[in-house]
Amino acid sequence: MRCSKHSLLSILIGFVMAVSFSPGIVSANGPTLVVAPDKAVLSPALINKPIEITGSGWRPNEPIVVNIKVPQSITMKGVAPGEDVGIATGTADDKGMLKAQVDAMTVLMTFFQVDWDNTKNMIDFSKAQPLPPGTYTLEAIGFDSERKATATLTLLPPPKKEK
Repeated sequence: MRCSKHSLLSILIGFVMAVSFSPGIVSANGPTLVVAPDKAVLSPALINKPIEITGSGWRPNEPIVVNIKVPQSITMKGVAPGEDVGIATGTADDKGMLKAQVDAMTVLMTFFQVDWDNTKNMIDFSKAQPLPPGTYTLEAIGFDSERKATATLTLLPPPKKEK
């Protein structure tokens, strides 16, 4: 009888330890996010060579949105101070892998904050208010699981024009 109580106690202790450590295991296996390039010059070249966003650890076929976290000190047209802005979407494949891009319209409207000239039905760069150079956090959120992953994107100033 004594041995069985000892065995039962050992099993119980093992179970408690497994349950208490499981949140760490779950978070270690959480989704990942990678931005390439992670440093980009804020120039029209972003339209021709888009920023790639990849990740893993999502639910199979889960829709995912990628937001840029805009600091409250930065004013963006049509966005409340400190509000996140969606810059890409994608759906994880059957293995939970994400592949998305920041498309040209998002670069123009979010990174450069250009205006739209309704009279000419075209983009008006003359009133552009680009995001200031700096490091921004990108956060991907799974629609179904609400699991999150972050990465950073550093926007570098455009090169100075020679006179």
